[in-house]
Amino acid sequence: MTGPWKRIDAGGTAAAFAVALAASLLFLHLYPASPPKNDAIVYYRIAQNVAGGKGFTIDGVQPYAGVPPLFCSLLGMWFRIAGDSVSSAAFFQSLAHASSAGVSYLLFRAMSCAPAFSLVLALAVALHPLLLTRVPFVLQEPTLLLFTTSALLATVVWLRGRTGRSAGAAGILWAIASLGKAVALFGLPLALLFRVAACGEEGRRAAVCQAILAGALFLAVLAPWTARNYAAFHRIFPISDQRGGAAYEWKVSGPATPETAGGGADAADSGRGGGTWDRRIVSLLRNANPLVGGFPVDRIARNAIDFTGPARDWWWARGRYGPGEAREWYWALHDIFHRFLFLVPLVLVFRTFTGKVPAPRAFVACFCLLYWIEYSLVLGIPRYAVPLYPALLALLIPSPGKRFAPTPGPGDAGRLGLEGP
Repeated sequence: MTGPWKRIDAGGTAAAFAVALAASLLFLHLYPASPPKNDAIVYYRIAQNVAGGKGFTIDGVQPYAGVPPLFCSLLGMWFRIAGDSVSSAAFFQSLAHASSAGVSYLLFRAMSCAPAFSLVLALAVALHPLLLTRVPFVLQEPTLLLFTTSALLATVVWLRGRTGRSAGAAGILWAIASLGKAVALFGLPLALLFRVAACGEEGRRAAVCQAILAGALFLAVLAPWTARNYAAFHRIFPISDQRGGAAYEWKVSGPATPETAGGGADAADSGRGGGTWDRRIVSLLRNANPLVGGFPVDRIARNAIDFTGPARDWWWARGRYGPGEAREWYWALHDIFHRFLFLVPLVLVFRTFTGKVPAPRAFVACFCLLYWIEYSLVLGIPRYAVPLYPALLALLIPSPGKRFAPTPGPGDAGRLGLEGP
């Protein structure tokens, strides 16, 4: 990248970060964060124990595997530096949100977007109410937004520049994103598929070497946490053991039957922390029956639709609808224009099989679609879609018109992969 473009992109990244951070802090000043509730209590307690040197635990003694490690660990390290409080957690969330806006700008630039339009899209990430209102909650979404976007950026750069350095960065970042949520585990295999498919016979050896490097670094990052899980629970699972929660969700979401009518007791027991984590999982799995009548099709369809809805948790927590209050037309329009974004990857994935979409753009579209499908199979909550928002905006950038297997441009092999318009 030439000097002028480096300065422009550094300025754009800094501007997006500064605007997002200022907006987050202003929002917190107007609406201070409230004490953690529901899932946030678990994250907060684990972070407190991490900060206090008690490990990844809830009670300070027994190892815990019910949630992914990334968010709680990072928040715990932040607590150790800045102090343990709700306001401290909110500031950490603000930094994660602001960093996401800066990384989003670089993602848009890597997708061959002009600097001015990239900044507009990055400011949309920085100021979007559905993203900005995540900062008061002690939940994972701002952290997932940051590392999912960073992994997508590294992969887009890799597919354009095809260097060993970018391959290694992609492997490491996909591992970190997976430690944030197991749903991202497929990101690197998908990237490897696109990398190999987008090279000719003459470049196959380099592609395989880069794939091995990325895979080795990916496994190296995941291995310590997987080993910890095996040592603590005598079972192999790379991220977190949430089988019980998934099974219970399928159970209670189905039609009421004599077999599923007693689910409330299981839910209460799983939330109280009675017994070991393993015993609670076994209890939930024993009572789960996701194959009642036509339930799976109905549940998956509802998950898919719910996943694409706006994440209005902040308004729900306040007992309000938000700017439109109780006006149905406001939220109807909001839903329509928000859900429109999820139609874009569907179209681009179809066009990918016709060979009309560049590899980086096709990868981002396929990632969004597979991410959506995974949550449709288990639990479609609108806030789970938050990490996809920059990727969905990136797909709105006009395609440069290259074929599926793009030929690297001048200098692509020796630089970051970002270029001027």
